[in-house]
Amino acid sequence: MKGITFSVVLSSLVVACASAPPPSPMVTADNGQPEMQAALQSLERARTEAQAAGPDKGGHRERAIGLIQQAESAVNAAMQYAAAHPTEIGDTEGPAASEPVDERVPGAEGQPHMWHAIVALREARKHLAEAKHDKGGDRLQAISLTQQALDELRQGIAFANR
Repeated sequence: MKGITFSVVLSSLVVACASAPPPSPMVTADNGQPEMQAALQSLERARTEAQAAGPDKGGHRERAIGLIQQAESAVNAAMQYAAAHPTEIGDTEGPAASEPVDERVPGAEGQPHMWHAIVALREARKHLAEAKHDKGGDRLQAISLTQQALDELRQGIAFANR
């Protein structure tokens, strides 16, 4: 009798499991955000390179470091926003513009840290552009801050070359 009852209960469980919908995928800030994670790593590399550069840049290097730190904060906020709003998808902006990331930086031949910081910022900007557009405006802020940091580094290179 126990064998029959066990078989009936087991059969019922198998049928119940087979008819249940599949579990939904779990969404977290770092899972499903590979472009944002890559952008954050590039920003960290850019900050490290800019900090290693000489201080003779007319204040541009320091401003760039501050902008990079703000961009890092914006990227973190964007990933947190995306994790808190997993069903929100922003407007489609299309693929990122093709740009050479490691192309020569005019005038930076004698300033390798500034050169590498610019390359890392270009990489960050590319990853940010290719990220999913569900970040509550923080991704766009990070792109803007990254561009401002690039401009400051270029001005710092020009200042040091005078």
